[in-house]
Amino acid sequence: MSERIRWLDGWRGLVCWLMVAYHFIFDLAMFGWLPYTITERWPLYLLQRFIALSFIFLAGTSAYFTRSNLRRGLITAGAAVVVVAASYVVDAPIRYGMLEFLACAMVLWHFAGKYIEKVPEKPAPWLWAALYIVTRVIAYNVYVGAKWLYPLGLRAHGFQSYDWVPFFPNIFMFFLGAWFGKRLLAMPADSRLRTLGAPKALEWTGRRTLLIYLVHQPVLYGACWAVHGILS
Repeated sequence: MSERIRWLDGWRGLVCWLMVAYHFIFDLAMFGWLPYTITERWPLYLLQRFIALSFIFLAGTSAYFTRSNLRRGLITAGAAVVVVAASYVVDAPIRYGMLEFLACAMVLWHFAGKYIEKVPEKPAPWLWAALYIVTRVIAYNVYVGAKWLYPLGLRAHGFQSYDWVPFFPNIFMFFLGAWFGKRLLAMPADSRLRTLGAPKALEWTGRRTLLIYLVHQPVLYGACWAVHGILS
C-alpha cells in the first residue's frame, strides 16, 4: 500500500537537514578550514550515527507504506551508481555506502520480507537489536584476509571508504524498522501515531530525501571548491 505518515516524513526531513549540515562540516574539514579529525569527535560521531541509523530504520518502516519495495530498491540502486561514480571523480571513493545498502535491503525485503516477518512479533525487536549489536562489534573489531567481504561487514586491513554501511549489522536495524512499520500499519487509521503531524517544511523535505541526498554534496563541495580557488 502507499500511505504517508506525516511524522515519519518529518523525522526523515529533520535527518536529511542534519545530514546536509554534517556533510558541510565534513567538506570544510576536507578543504582545511576545520580540523580534519573534527568528524571523529564525540558530538559529530554521535550525530553521524543518529543520521545513519534513522535513515535505515525509516527505510525499514516504509517497507509497509510503499507500493513496491522492488521499485524503491531499483531507484535507490540507480542513485547509488551515480553517487559512487561521483565519489571516485573527486577522489573520495565510497565502497558500499548508504545507498548501496538501502537498495539491497529494499530488494531483499521485496523477495524475502514475507518470510522474515514470520519471526514471532514479541521477541522480534529484541532479536534484531541483539543481532545488530553482536554483528556491529564483529564488523568494527574483526579483520579478515579477503578484500572482497567488506559489503558483508568483514574488512581487510587497509580498507578505506568515505561511507561504509555494511549489510551486517545494518540489515537488522532495517528489520527493526520493518517490525515497527508493521505494528504501525496495524493501528487504527485514526490513532495518534497514524495521524500525528510534523512541521510542513520537514514533511516536504522528507518526501524528497533521495533527491536532496543526490544534489546536496555536489552543491556543497562545489561551493567549497570555488571559494578555495578564489582564496588560493
